[in-house]
Amino acid sequence: MTSGVAITVFAVALLAAIMLHELGHFATARWFGMKADRYFLGFGPTLWSIRRGETEYGVKAFPLGGFVRICGMSPVDERDPSIMDAVFPVRGPRPEDPWGELSRELRRRGTPKATTEHIVRRTRATVESDTGAGEARDVLREVVITEVPERGRHGDLRHRLLEGDAGRFFHDRPAWQRAIVLVSGSGMHFVLAIVTLFAAAAFLPQWTGELDPTVEEVIEGSPAEEAGLEAGDRVLQVENLRSERYAELRDAIRDRPGEPITVVVERDGQELALEMVPEPTEDPETGEVFGLVGFAPSLEMVRVGPVRALEQALVGEVAPGRVVGFVPMFVGSVEGLINVFSPSGLADIVAQATGQQDRDVEGAVSLVGAASIAGQAAEGALGLLALAGLFAAVNIFIGIFNLVPVPPLDGGHLAVLTVEQTVNGVRRLRGRAADFTVDPRVFAAIAVPVIVGLLALMGLLLWLDITDPIRF
Repeated sequence: MTSGVAITVFAVALLAAIMLHELGHFATARWFGMKADRYFLGFGPTLWSIRRGETEYGVKAFPLGGFVRICGMSPVDERDPSIMDAVFPVRGPRPEDPWGELSRELRRRGTPKATTEHIVRRTRATVESDTGAGEARDVLREVVITEVPERGRHGDLRHRLLEGDAGRFFHDRPAWQRAIVLVSGSGMHFVLAIVTLFAAAAFLPQWTGELDPTVEEVIEGSPAEEAGLEAGDRVLQVENLRSERYAELRDAIRDRPGEPITVVVERDGQELALEMVPEPTEDPETGEVFGLVGFAPSLEMVRVGPVRALEQALVGEVAPGRVVGFVPMFVGSVEGLINVFSPSGLADIVAQATGQQDRDVEGAVSLVGAASIAGQAAEGALGLLALAGLFAAVNIFIGIFNLVPVPPLDGGHLAVLTVEQTVNGVRRLRGRAADFTVDPRVFAAIAVPVIVGLLALMGLLLWLDITDPIRF
C-alpha cells in the first residue's frame, strides 16, 4: 500500500470512527426515549439533509467531525407540546389552516405518510370550523389513539403525539441512563479499537521477531547479485552449515570476510550452488571486521487462530510486529495523556514549536501528524499491521480523552452529573428537596477557556507536524 492510499484510508476511517462516536450517543439516547433530532457529519453550512422520523440527518460543509443534538442538553431547547396543543391550543387562536398544520406536525414528529393521511382525514371529517377547541382536541386524541398502536416504549410515536416531549429531554431521564449516553461515545471508540485489533490478529500475518532465510531483497552491485542470488531464493546452506535458522547462516557468512564461499539456495523447487566472496566490512564501534554478501532476509511471519487472535486483541504483549492488545494500549494512552498535559509536557511542546528543542518522535501529534505516520507505516514490511495498530491506538486515545472530566468533553458532562447526584443524595439524607443542578453558566465558564486551550494546543501540534514532521 502506498503512503498516499494509506493516508486516505486512515483519514476516511478516522472520520467514520468519529461518526460512530456520535452514533453511540444517538443510539443510546433513542433507546432510552430521549429526543435526538439532529445527526450530522461535519460542521458549518448544511450541504444536504433528509428527515427520517423525528430526526434530521445531513452533511455539512466542513467534514471535521460530526454531532448529534440531544434535546435538553442546551438550556435554550424548547419542548414540543402534544399534537392537540400544537394544532388546537386551549389558549390562542386556531391556525388558519389547521389541517395543513396537523399534517406538518405529524410528519415532523415522525408519523408515516399513510398514518398521517388517515389521522388528518378522520379528524377533518368530524371537526367543523365552528367546533370548539376542547371538542376538537378530544376528537384528535381519540383518532391518534385509534390509528397509532401502543408500543409500550418511552418516546415512541404514540408518546410523541399524545404527550409531546414530556419526559424526553436529557435531564428528564434517570441518572444511570444519562451516564450511559455520555460514555457510549467513548465506548464506540473502544469497541472499534478491539474489533480492529482482532481483525488484524486474525487475518494478517504477524512477525515472530525472527528473520527467515528467504531473500527479500538483493543489494545492487553486491557479491550476492554478482553471484546470481535473486529475491525469493531461500538460503539453505553456507559452506558445510545447513540450517533453517537465518541467524546461524548469517554468522557463517560474517565469519568469512574475503574468503570464497558456497551458498546453496532453493529456487523453484531446485537447489542451486552459488559462489560468492563476502565483502570485508568494519564495525565502526568495535573495529571488528566481518563479511557481507549483500542481501536482506524476509521476516518470519505466522498466522494465529481466532481464539489466540481475540486474546492478542485484548491483552496481547507489546512486541515488534505483533498485534498489541487493548489493555496495554489503554494503559499507554492514559500515561501518554498525563504526560502531554503535564506542565513539563506542555512546556516541551512549546519548546519544540519555537525551535528550542528537537521534536520528540514519541510525543504528541495532531491528526495531520497521525495521518503522516500512517503513510509511513504502510510502506514498511508490516504496513497493514502497523496501520491497524495506529488506527486502534488513535481510537483508544480519543475515547480516553473524551472522558477527561472537564467541559465541554463528555467527561465534563459526566462530572456535572456526578456532582448533581452527589449533592442531591446529601440533600435527600437531610430531608431537603433533591433539586440541585449545576448552573449552565458555570459549565460555560469552564468550557470556554478549555476550548481555547485545546485549540491553541492543536494549533501548535499542527504547526509542528507541518514544519517538523516526525520521520521514522
